[in-house]
Amino acid sequence: MLRETVNVNTGTDVEVVVSRLRTKCADAGLAPLLSDVLLNQTREVLSSLVEQGRRISAVGSQMEVTRDLAGDGYSIRLIFREGVRRSFLQKLIDRFKGH
Repeated sequence: MLRETVNVNTGTDVEVVVSRLRTKCADAGLAPLLSDVLLNQTREVLSSLVEQGRRISAVGSQMEVTRDLAGDGYSIRLIFREGVRRSFLQKLIDRFKGH
């Protein structure tokens, strides 16, 4: 079972994240076809979020989005934050939850 939480922002290199996730998919024993589909979905979602985040950041706005990709044998949570200020307590709770 693959369970992963990925935190990203506009400075994230999507290809590096996908590469790390590819290794984790292989380590978790996911079928190659399933891994490819999952990695393509992840790449599309992250690329879109990073691009939207850059546009929003350029005008001084903030953005926080969570997307879950789940299926038989995997659960991936993508958390995108840009310009969002989080209190110390919120950060501590996020770490405790594994986000």
